Amino acid sequence: MGLSQFGQKVDIIFVAAGASNAGVFDAAEEKKAFAIGVDSNQNWVKPGFILTSMLKRVDVAVFETIKQVQGGHFAGGISRFGLKDKGVDYSLDKYNEKLLKPDVQTKVNEIKKKIVAGEIQVPDYYKLKK
Repeated sequence: MGLSQFGQKVDIIFVAAGASNAGVFDAAEEKKAFAIGVDSNQNWVKPGFILTSMLKRVDVAVFETIKQVQGGHFAGGISRFGLKDKGVDYSLDKYNEKLLKPDVQTKVNEIKKKIVAGEIQVPDYYKLKK
């Protein structure tokens, strides 16, 4: 599928299949194109072809839950972790820092700040599907 999409002149494929992304990563390398990983930092898999990875910071959610339990104020239910509480992010490291130029990093960080400040509203999928 990745080869087919790159053959249709897409610039970047954002794969959302965790460890199943390997085929698209191979296609990105073959076609000298870009992919974006998901869940954890996958930049190292195909350096130079993974533009970045969307991070689900499960470690942050687990750590915060443990702190709540230890502090005696844990309440069950649904907890959502977003940009504000560092539950999601993008990865930047030695494998992709040359791909994401400083001006791009600056712009992305400005957008993150605006989302956290409420200046940019990100649609809430859970509210939209009602």
